[in-house]
Amino acid sequence: MGDGLLWGEAKLLLEGAAADPSTLLGAELAGWAYPASTLDLLTLIASIGDSKASKKLMPWALPRQNKQTADAAEIAEAQAALDDGLVFSS
Repeated sequence: MGDGLLWGEAKLLLEGAAADPSTLLGAELAGWAYPASTLDLLTLIASIGDSKASKKLMPWALPRQNKQTADAAEIAEAQAALDDGLVFSS
């Protein structure tokens, strides 16, 4: 991956982000509405003071925003661009 990052390092970073719901990637994979750390959640609970009200604001309780989806033409265009960019060398 260029001069800055080895593939193994990139894999470890992605795995770490995927397992951490305080990152955008981790929150998305967990199905949360927003990323939040344990400290963020504890602060939210403490600032609200009402456990029933705070439960309604937890990232797993709120609906996720609608995602934009690509149509078949956009997917085909992106796939073609990826295919053109991949170069295998021996």
